[in-house]
Amino acid sequence: MILTELPDLPPRPETPENAAFRRDYVARWAKENTLLCGVTRFAEYPRVMHPLSVKMAWGGREVYRLDRREIHVREGSYLVLNDGDEYGSSLNSERQTTSFSIFLRRGLADEVVAARRLGLEKCMERSADATTAASFSPHLRGHDSHVTPRMRFIFESVMAGERSQDWLDEQAVLLVGDLLCAEHAAFESTLRLPATKASTRAELGRRLRLATDYIESHYDRPLPLETLARVACMSTFHFVRYFALLHGATPHAYLVGCRTAAARRMLGEGVASHALIAERSGFGSRSSLYRALAGRSKASARLPRRRSGRPPPALG
Repeated sequence: MILTELPDLPPRPETPENAAFRRDYVARWAKENTLLCGVTRFAEYPRVMHPLSVKMAWGGREVYRLDRREIHVREGSYLVLNDGDEYGSSLNSERQTTSFSIFLRRGLADEVVAARRLGLEKCMERSADATTAASFSPHLRGHDSHVTPRMRFIFESVMAGERSQDWLDEQAVLLVGDLLCAEHAAFESTLRLPATKASTRAELGRRLRLATDYIESHYDRPLPLETLARVACMSTFHFVRYFALLHGATPHAYLVGCRTAAARRMLGEGVASHALIAERSGFGSRSSLYRALAGRSKASARLPRRRSGRPPPALG
């Protein structure tokens, strides 16, 4: 299912015009790979259980509300949420915002993981329906060399007129492989964390990425160190130390990097004054913005190592 307009779903009322579409949508949902994209300033969808999905947004922010946290998807990152996660989303922006998501049919990721683990020869010997549970770290990820190029290619192909479900199914299989590569890279980053047990390193990584999600989602607000440490459920001492080991930058330097990247994007668009850009990016004043852009502030001396990768152009 490929939709180039955001679907007309509850909480908007049902009408004679959208009733047939909604019946068809529900009948196909999670049973087949689905691509949703569209441009709007406002959208709202209630909490429901979803299949594994990858989400991007640019031009504004799209907010996803999970059980105990809120994640904002913007131009600098993409979000992965697992099969069975329950969440709602909303988009309320002063600017036209592009929302782009791919929902993978239930069971696809499990099949790919099982096939990769077995290898070609064992897969040919065993039954084709052998599966194993697939799970991904449900966090924001900076644009990378694995998932971002695939998502960009899929988006650009659909914008060029591609509507084949067979083609989307092929791309979905390849996307799962890209997600597994990105997941492995994220796992390897936790190996930098000094801990005697692998389970301790995994838990440290999970807590630190909760704080990283919070920074990426709320960099336009004041974010005291105590708040970030509380999000990670860690003392400030351990939080600063282990965050720097994981990201190669202290929490404040990472925050300044997020704000600087956002300010550069807005400056490139040329649609707002410098004072407004300073406010929207979280710097608060033009002088702080200028210092960060010029690289003169101590906080920006060690910016987080963020992979390059601009999102696709907005829908025409």
